[in-house]
This record gives sequence, C-alpha cells and structure tokens, in this order.
Amino acid sequence: MLSQSPELADILSEALNISRSRALTLLESKSTRVMKYKDLRYITLRRDVAGHYEGTVVLIRGGEYRVVEGYPHIKRVLLLSVAVPRHFIDEVIVEEKMDGYNVRVVEFAGRILALTRGGFICPYTTHKINIKYREGVKRLLEELGDEPVIVGEVVGMENPYTRYHYPEAPEWDYFIFDLYRGGEPVPVGERLELVNKHGLKSVPIHGRFHKNDWRSIEEVVRGLEELGREGVVLKDPGYRVEPLKYTTSYINIRDIREGMKYPFDEGHTFIFPRVLRQMFKAVEESWSLEEIKRVSAQLGEAILVPAIESIKTYINEGKLVEEFILTFHDPEVLEDFLSYSASLGIPLTIVSIDRGEGLMKVRIQKPKRTPDYYKRILKTGISPLD
Repeated sequence: MLSQSPELADILSEALNISRSRALTLLESKSTRVMKYKDLRYITLRRDVAGHYEGTVVLIRGGEYRVVEGYPHIKRVLLLSVAVPRHFIDEVIVEEKMDGYNVRVVEFAGRILALTRGGFICPYTTHKINIKYREGVKRLLEELGDEPVIVGEVVGMENPYTRYHYPEAPEWDYFIFDLYRGGEPVPVGERLELVNKHGLKSVPIHGRFHKNDWRSIEEVVRGLEELGREGVVLKDPGYRVEPLKYTTSYINIRDIREGMKYPFDEGHTFIFPRVLRQMFKAVEESWSLEEIKRVSAQLGEAILVPAIESIKTYINEGKLVEEFILTFHDPEVLEDFLSYSASLGIPLTIVSIDRGEGLMKVRIQKPKRTPDYYKRILKTGISPLD
C-alpha cells in the first residue's frame, strides 16, 4: 500500500517537521489520505496536525516534495456592532463572499494544480483552471516567487460541488480572494494590483471603512441581500488580524432549502447554525414583529417543502440523486474525474454526453445517503434519530 511506504514516512516527517514514528502513525491512521494524480503522489491532512491546518497537502514526485498549507478557518460574525469594533485595529476592507468552493492553485513539477479545501487535487477544477487561466496563473505564481499560492472561489453552475447562478459567471469561473508568498498573505492592495496585472479576476470589493463604522458594513450586506448574494468577508488591509465573515439572511435560508433536499446528507447539519445567525441578526437589526413572522415563514418553508418533495420523489421514482452538468475539453479528464470521485467513495453515474465544438457536456448523477434512510423509515415506520 502507498500509505505503508517508508519513503512516504520520511517525506512526511521532514515536510511537517515531526518524528518519523509519528509520520508512520499518521500514514496508517484516518488523519491522512494518500492519493495519486497523474505522475504525482500526495498526502492530505484530514485534521490539524503539528501546527498545519486540515487540508494541508504534501505534493510528491520522486524525491521532490512541496507543502501547501491548508486554508485557515474564518470565524463567523453574529453581531457586527460588537465584533467589528473589537476585532479590527482601524480600517476594514469589505470583500464579497461568493457562493462556490474554495480552491488553492499552485505549480509543482511543471503542473498547474487546483486543490480543494479538503486537500485533494480535483481533476475537473485543474482542467478548467488550465483551459481558462493557465498563462495568467503561471505569470502570477512566478512573480509571487517564494512558495506562491493563489486562493479563490470557483462559482457557476458547471461544477461538481456547489452550484449557484452568478450573472457574471453563469457557467464556471474563478475569483481570487487571497495570495500567499512565503506562507504569508499578500496585502489586499498589492493583491488586487497583481491579479489585475495578469488578467485574472478578483472577488468584488465593496468598500473600505473605519472599524467603528459598522453600520456602513451593514448597509453593504443589505445591498447584497437584495441581490440574493451570499455575504461578506471583512479583512484588515495588511492582515494584521484574522479575517471575519458575515452572511445574508437570503443565503442562510437558501442554504437550508438546498440542504433539506437531502435531509440525511446535509439538512440536519445545515439548520441550527443558520437559525442561530438569523436569531442574532433579528436582534441586532431590531426586526419588527411583522419582519420576524415573514422570515419565520420563509424559514419553515425552507425546512419542510424541499424535504417533503424529496420524500415524494423517492416514493414515486424509487431513487433520489443530485444531478449536475460538467464541461470537458478532453475525454481523459472525464475519466480522471470519475476515478478521483470513486476513490473518495463517491461513485458517479453518467446520464448523457453531448459533444460539439471540441467540448463534451456531461450530465452526471451523484448518489445520496438520504434514500437509504427513507427506505428504512417507509419500511419500519420508525425514526432513525430518536
């Protein structure tokens, strides 16, 4: 097995600055996952280890390796009026938090690679980055120099993870929100200049405010609320303190609605954190009784309606699957992506392939665990939860 390789233990020990015995223990535990991509091997951390974040990746080819640190967790604000003045030093930059999936882009052994938040090389995302932005990404990484990492959000409807329609990115695109050089984040102003210089895209910036002007930040959030956008990330211009994030009511309720389509997969973990956000938003913004009732109705509908519809779909069709469309320029990448998903325990099914103009539009179904619970409940009439 790959995970039992003495060579891997030596590399992991050196890469993480831990003892060889601890490296061997990690490789044989659920704390790491050893994977392959083309001519590369890599080890991903599935939890924080020795000061390295979950999602940290050790890329390996031959005797050469590189560590790509996991992306740090961003704390969530429940009360803007309390958190912003207390947390920040003076000024706050308000960036838009886009609704997609976090991707780190690096170059290793001559390849431009796209790493998911969990620390896996996604063949599909790597393919799309190389097709659309390869030259700009290469130039940016070269200019950054020391252990460069690009971090951004993939958004659009043609992705296998989180699909939400953006007018500026209806199918697929990549918006950068961080650059790292030598393990440290590049100041926001410099980052914007570098991204623009190399023909790449940044997440939208919605203003720069004094930390005590939290009401202006609240106004930005209200504007995003009206547009049905996700929220904001609040950053110190020079990263002297850690960023914070804050989401809109719209996205809190929409996430519950989407999660409750598959209640035993995502729904139950989606509900309470998002209800908590709404609770404190209502208090901070002094919602009227009428507003509380309006949002409560939306919340209740988001919980029950999609769940009831999913039960009926299972009863009528005997299955319940997530379906999405991906676009490929190369059949080999499709095979790589299917193999990658299977290696993660996610067997995908191709429903159809439409070919034209050098592209393959592939309709794919992803299985869910929820139907197994529905089957058991409908057979026994007994709850699996209590």
